[in-house]
Amino acid sequence: LTLTILAIIYILVPLILKGFDPVFASIWVCIVITGITLLLVSGYNRKTLAAVIGTTGGVVAAGFLAQIVGGLAKLTGLGNEESQMLMYIPQNISFNYKGLLFAGILIGALGAAMDVAMSLSSAMFEIKDINPEIRKGAHIKAGMNIGRDMIATMSNTLILAYAGGALQLLILLVAYQIPFYEIINQDGYASEVVRSFAGSIGLILTIPITAMAAGFLSEKKEKHDYNRYYR
Repeated sequence: LTLTILAIIYILVPLILKGFDPVFASIWVCIVITGITLLLVSGYNRKTLAAVIGTTGGVVAAGFLAQIVGGLAKLTGLGNEESQMLMYIPQNISFNYKGLLFAGILIGALGAAMDVAMSLSSAMFEIKDINPEIRKGAHIKAGMNIGRDMIATMSNTLILAYAGGALQLLILLVAYQIPFYEIINQDGYASEVVRSFAGSIGLILTIPITAMAAGFLSEKKEKHDYNRYYR
């Protein structure tokens, strides 16, 4: 947790302030955070590698989805007061506000993606250890079944977190009977919808990426152990 906070404060934020593309910088920082965190959690092994591949794939997918949907929705990235206040900072930096929005989506999706990827990878390698004879196809299918149960609750975690943070706002909107189409067409609210959508889809895509990576990597491990045993 300490390394994650330090990476965001002392690597990501300074890179953005120096003019680096927010999406590009956040992708690399997410990869670094993922690699270091999962190595500390599980050590240097194939299980960790599968989790890193799954997390990176899910987060990058969330970033691309956010950019595509954000472009179609014509988001500006200026939907909140903090973004507007960045126009007046003393450094006189011209920010890519849409890029900042997408970078925030990547960072927001990272924790849940790591959780899902590491849990699924660990479960799949345990299956392989208990049943070394399991076929690759059946192994990946088992991983997908486990992931489906996980994602049913994890995707709700993201949505409920956003809804909980905006509960007072939701009450105000309902109390004043503001039509839904007016709400959804405001930049700030549309940004939150895109954030929830992209984060959830990226999280869902983490499952098949991790399952396939764990399936192939555990197969290679089994062959390596087999050759070493008979040698």
